[in-house]
Amino acid sequence: MNLQKPQKEKEKGRENLRYTVPSASGMIIVKENTCRLDTQLDRFQQQVIDKIRNDVSILDSIGTADRYQSRPQQLVALQSAVQSLSITSTTHNLLKPDKLVNLISDVSRRLPKQHEGPLDEYTTHESDLFWLVTAKAAVQTLGLLLNSLVEQTHVFSDEIFYWDDILASSWSTWLHFAQTSPLRIWDGARHLYSHAANRVTQDRQSPSMSVRWAHFYDLLRRSVRVHPTYSMRSRISSHLAMCKSDVRRKQKSLRAMRDLHASSIGLLMEECLSFNVGNGHKFSGNQWRDTLLRSVILMETILCNTTDDIGIADFEHKVFTMTNAEEHFVVGQLNESLVSEYPGILIDRLVNILQDLLPTYQLSSKAVARKYGHPSRLVRYWLPFSLLLFSASTSLKILADKRTEIIQWILEIGSTAVDFWSNWVIEPIQRLIGTIRHDRASEIAIMSKNSLEADRASLERMVVDFVQDHTLTQGDPAATDTLTITNSVREGDLTPVLKAYERDLRSPFVGTVRGDLIRTLLIQIQKTKVDVEIAMSGIDSLLKSQELVFGFVGITPGILVSYSVFQWACGLFGSRKGLRRNEEHHQLRHALRNVDRTLAASSLTTNGILNFKDHGLLICDAEYLLQRARAVLKGADLRKFNEDVSDLIDIQRGADRQLQVVRRIGYTYSRWFQ
Repeated sequence: MNLQKPQKEKEKGRENLRYTVPSASGMIIVKENTCRLDTQLDRFQQQVIDKIRNDVSILDSIGTADRYQSRPQQLVALQSAVQSLSITSTTHNLLKPDKLVNLISDVSRRLPKQHEGPLDEYTTHESDLFWLVTAKAAVQTLGLLLNSLVEQTHVFSDEIFYWDDILASSWSTWLHFAQTSPLRIWDGARHLYSHAANRVTQDRQSPSMSVRWAHFYDLLRRSVRVHPTYSMRSRISSHLAMCKSDVRRKQKSLRAMRDLHASSIGLLMEECLSFNVGNGHKFSGNQWRDTLLRSVILMETILCNTTDDIGIADFEHKVFTMTNAEEHFVVGQLNESLVSEYPGILIDRLVNILQDLLPTYQLSSKAVARKYGHPSRLVRYWLPFSLLLFSASTSLKILADKRTEIIQWILEIGSTAVDFWSNWVIEPIQRLIGTIRHDRASEIAIMSKNSLEADRASLERMVVDFVQDHTLTQGDPAATDTLTITNSVREGDLTPVLKAYERDLRSPFVGTVRGDLIRTLLIQIQKTKVDVEIAMSGIDSLLKSQELVFGFVGITPGILVSYSVFQWACGLFGSRKGLRRNEEHHQLRHALRNVDRTLAASSLTTNGILNFKDHGLLICDAEYLLQRARAVLKGADLRKFNEDVSDLIDIQRGADRQLQVVRRIGYTYSRWFQ
């Protein structure tokens, strides 16, 4: 027989189980719980396989295995069913309900109706494998049920938050009042008509039909007539108060249903399939089979009573009472040996859960969410839709009349964008590239290169000519040194000209007639021009030394505007990754706050641990926290976060230790909560 050893292979993967990143589909905590239960059942599977191997070896040694030639095929088929129902890791998704029903129904058809004669080794092994298949199917069913409960609890929580937002803002309350006003008017009209019709029906003693109709219209008139002291403002305030009261009533019903679901989750997590088998312990006797029977009945009872409108204490008492009564009934109706050997009754109950009870529960929960949850889209958006519908013709008429202007605006916007891109992005980039490559055409210049030299040479000639003419007039040719005068002018020294200018100022009329005063003024003007050009040359040299910097400065505005427009377009039409990242951090922070609030406001049992309802709420909040963390944390940080959440939902630690875990998560991952 090809009997595998699943336990040894799976234990190798179990060592790294806590370091496995959960898959995106399904509830992470539920998967970890089902994987833990499946691991416990694998130990029993290993015990059964070891017994089968030992018994087959003994039968082969004594030569009696031929009598049971067809029996090993049944064992192999059962083991194949066990492998199909196994959950190898948290990345392994649960089976779909219909697929699970088909698998266990096929196993149920293999169950023998009864046994004749004493039980042999193969019959015992078949019974163990049948029970193992049932237990694995129960684990899968528990996972599906917990997934539905947690998901529906999240739906109720979202609806409660929706009504919180409505009540928290006056604007939101008025908006909700306007959205639901048609329904209120319709309900009021129906109530008014029903009241008036009942009054007319009661007044059957009127002598004629005309009198009855007159009485009917009088009732309508008196019903809709407004009392003089009852103003329109008071009526609106009254209706608004009724609207708030209706919102609070729905919110209260949703809270009751959420608490009921949370209590169901806590019951299933703590009481369902609690085999209490640790490392090194073996499954012995029928205790674990009795636990399996009670767990299946508990799942049935919870599904049948979760949508009832009762208190938490009454719900828990009812569940335990019905579970105990049903368990005693099953045990009392069936033979004890039949119950311990053949799990057909449990397989039928699992099929009933998957095919009938679970779909019925899901439909009922969705109906409750629709009844007490947010209004439909038709109710919420009837006002803008109505405005759009009534203004459609006017809008189309305006668009048709302004078609030419609109087209011109679009063309101008496109032309402006193209010109901006060409003049402020393309050309600055080309100039910058030319600057980097020392292109002469791209050099920055505020004056001609030869302008300063020409003006300076002209100044030198003017000064030399003036000095020479002035020296010849005085009859002292030895005082004229052309080279010395030229060097002095290059250094900015115009002493001979200035002396002549100062002398002529004493007798300006004579100097003007002689022409020396005018010549000295023109020479100084030329000197001023040369000084200005020297200053401009310095500025020109400075600009050339920083030409690359100015190139980048010139290209910066166009690049910034283009980048801003691109980011806006990506945010408008793209994935808006940055906004989503900030929103994910915000959600992660509030998810941790919800966990802390649930623990701080929880009610403890006499053992100092959370009750069923608070345990269920903690699991839902921790599941939401993990889902938010998966979008923010990666790698080793996510694996460590999973370990901390596992410590958080371990209620055996006590509420104080759980609050310490919340604090540890807060300061360890503080940078992701910013």
